[in-house]
Amino acid sequence: MRANVRFKSHGFEGSFPCTIEINEWQFFVQAMRDLEASIGEDANVSWGNMEENIEFRFALHKRGTLEAEYRLSPENFSLGPTLSGTFEADQTFLRGWINSAELVLEHPR
Repeated sequence: MRANVRFKSHGFEGSFPCTIEINEWQFFVQAMRDLEASIGEDANVSWGNMEENIEFRFALHKRGTLEAEYRLSPENFSLGPTLSGTFEADQTFLRGWINSAELVLEHPR
């Protein structure tokens, strides 16, 4: 699939084009489903694409806090600039993220 990764964080925003295999995206969707199934427990999930330029790590805590780390790069991490950071969210965001990710599988480009 052709994709455009877009990000916005505290007055900083950017984007870059990339490709993601459908099976890679299916693994991402499954990782999010696994995380949602773990609500009420401590759980960790990681996902990255084969090109090694998009990576997420999620830690769900049993009280509902979701901590996430990300690394994004227009090229392989070893070749170009990298944006990385962390954020926190409530577990209630998971369902919306999963629904959005599943829509991509229904309409791959």
